[in-house]
Amino acid sequence: MENLVEAPALPARKEPRRLRIPAVFQTVRGRMVFWVLAVTVPIYAAALFMSYEASARRLEAAAKRDSDELAARLAAGIDSVIRSIEGGVRTVAGQLEEVDPPREQYLARIRGILAAWPDVYGSTIAVEVGAEPGTQPFAPYLFRQGSGTAYSDLALESYNYRQLPWYRRAADSGRPVWSEPYFDAGGGEIWMVTYSVPFFRRLADGERPLVGVVTADLDLKWVEQAAAQVTLGPNSVGWLASPPGERSFVTPIGDTPQRIRRQETYLDVDKVREVGERMLANGLTFELMPPTVAPQPAYLAVHDIDTLGWRLMLAVPRSEVLAQARELLNRQLLLGAAGFVLLITAISLVAAGISRPLHALAESVGRADDLDFRLPEGARRDEIGVLTEALRRMRDALQRHIQLRAESLAAQTSLERELQIARSIQQSMLPRHDSVTLPVSARIGATLLPAKQVGGDLYDYFAVGEDALFFVIGDVSDKGVPAALFMARLSALIRVMGAKGELPNKLLSQINARLAEGNDACMFVTVGCGLLHFKTGRMRYASAGHEPPLLRAVDGTVHPLVTHNGPAIGIEGDVEYELLESFIAPGDALVLYTDGVTEASTEDGTLFGNDRLGILLGQGSDGDPDVIVKQIVDAVATHASGFHVTDDLTVLAISIHPRGVKSWTEGDSTHWLIEPEISAAGIQQAQRWLHAILAARGVVTPSRIGDAELIAEELLTNVARAVQVRAREAYYSLECALRPREIVLTVRDNGPPFDPLARSSPKLDVDIAERGIGGLGIAIVRELADSC
Repeated sequence: MENLVEAPALPARKEPRRLRIPAVFQTVRGRMVFWVLAVTVPIYAAALFMSYEASARRLEAAAKRDSDELAARLAAGIDSVIRSIEGGVRTVAGQLEEVDPPREQYLARIRGILAAWPDVYGSTIAVEVGAEPGTQPFAPYLFRQGSGTAYSDLALESYNYRQLPWYRRAADSGRPVWSEPYFDAGGGEIWMVTYSVPFFRRLADGERPLVGVVTADLDLKWVEQAAAQVTLGPNSVGWLASPPGERSFVTPIGDTPQRIRRQETYLDVDKVREVGERMLANGLTFELMPPTVAPQPAYLAVHDIDTLGWRLMLAVPRSEVLAQARELLNRQLLLGAAGFVLLITAISLVAAGISRPLHALAESVGRADDLDFRLPEGARRDEIGVLTEALRRMRDALQRHIQLRAESLAAQTSLERELQIARSIQQSMLPRHDSVTLPVSARIGATLLPAKQVGGDLYDYFAVGEDALFFVIGDVSDKGVPAALFMARLSALIRVMGAKGELPNKLLSQINARLAEGNDACMFVTVGCGLLHFKTGRMRYASAGHEPPLLRAVDGTVHPLVTHNGPAIGIEGDVEYELLESFIAPGDALVLYTDGVTEASTEDGTLFGNDRLGILLGQGSDGDPDVIVKQIVDAVATHASGFHVTDDLTVLAISIHPRGVKSWTEGDSTHWLIEPEISAAGIQQAQRWLHAILAARGVVTPSRIGDAELIAEELLTNVARAVQVRAREAYYSLECALRPREIVLTVRDNGPPFDPLARSSPKLDVDIAERGIGGLGIAIVRELADSC
């Protein structure tokens, strides 16, 4: 008996989690209310926002105008005092220049200044020492004390008035100046600002030497009193500050100290001044202060008072400025809420009348799990009746359609499985890196992306002999299954005939004869194939109507191979194709592709094109075939993203990197370093690579290439004999550098030191017996090379 094993129980199938929709959205009435509100609420909110913003901007503009008017009033009050004092002091200085009274009369002039302008605290006429022979320091100072005046001598050596800023700035600049606030120790003994006017002596030769300085001192208590008399807004605070400097003076405006204490807020005046100075530097006079300066949002108005260059700073709370805007917003919100309640009520009543017959129809349809549901009977002539009849016809049509669809899906599933198998077979016909034995120096990258499940493009490569690689790329005229079958036939012929080592042009002729015979479907294929020898870099190529390959040189330049295109295979029976022979230098990359690359288009019809492909190869790769193929595929996918693919895409890239040969670029020159074996075979291989490099770079003169090969042979042969004494440590190399107008060959070795240029040229016109041994190779090199 067979052993019966109980199968393990399968885990219960989990139902997918479904998003629960609130019941209110499952009815027509609920959705109508929701969508009406979803449309009207954003519009109403946007209108409220725009109204609030417009009101806020108007209120901010009004606050800025108020601060401008306040600054103008304060400046006018200060101006009325300052301007008269400035004019009086300049008048006294002008009189001293014209009359030149004796110093005993200076006190009378000073008393006149104090008598004429009650706001002047003190005044002096300080004399410049050295202005006249025997001049001594002289600076009598009169200032107010109580109801009278007091005298102080500023000419004391301990005071040294000539070095103080109020004297020095006027004397050095030669024009009237206001000083910064300072404490006049030894003079008035108070905080003050001084207006200093220099006066000069007018000489006959036109010179005007400085005689002294006339001053008028203003007690800063007068400025404090003027600032305290300013009337501010309900919650505003402000200060009047001197220009920033080593000594600065700040006084509050109006009842600012009491307001700050009453509001239990704190404003750092120094931080407020920093913000105000930055605003003035940026041309701003009204701006919202940073939160690090003001404990609550507040605007700062800053104005520059021209009279003394002082600053008026006014801090206005943002809540005070925008109070009216908020009040208007609250009223609008209340009215809007009432309107929405009325709107919802009206929509609910209208929607209820519409949704009742729909609800009955929905219940009738929703009771059935299949298409055998019963619909409400009764003739209705409105939209509900039309909908009911349409559902009845749709139910019957769906039943018939489901039956036909089931039969169609079964047939389509079978066809898709067959196409998947065909795709797998087609992909297995392409060569793979791990299944093809290639020479060590060969590097190949390739890809084929069909537009449909199977396509009509092909590529192939395989070794021919020990040092040759056969490669081919093709594009069948059609797409899909017919093209895939034609491609499979072509691929088999190439594999069989190409393995014999036939020249590419002969191979294309033979394949064309086979495929043209019995081609009733009139299909054709473009083919490009070649034979590349990895020891010499020699390539023989033939094309049957295919795009010419692109050659990417070591220095990044890209150019197409000039090929002789014959007709596509399969059109005519008897065709002869031409053979192209060229060379590929080590490090160069040969890129073959189908029109699925260049004709990939965007939705507006813009093609990828040959120009874009050439720029991509020159800028975006380092010559590695795999990298080249990936970059082309990525670029085409990016270019044609969002648009349907219309053609197969195939790319095949080949490069040779022989052992002992390196390549690089420096500036406008390309370099190859050849490190051959120290043997006759190694020297011959170096000559072959030198020949391939020069031929690949357009040195078409056979004699020039022969000269370079002969030079290399002579030098390497002599060097090889010299370095063989080092046995395993022996080394020599040949570097070839191609510049725009010259070929530079450099030979390096680690043999014994030898200077070939030190030897004299052999005498070739004497008898061989009389001629010295050696030197002929050097002579040949000197003869063939322009410089040595």
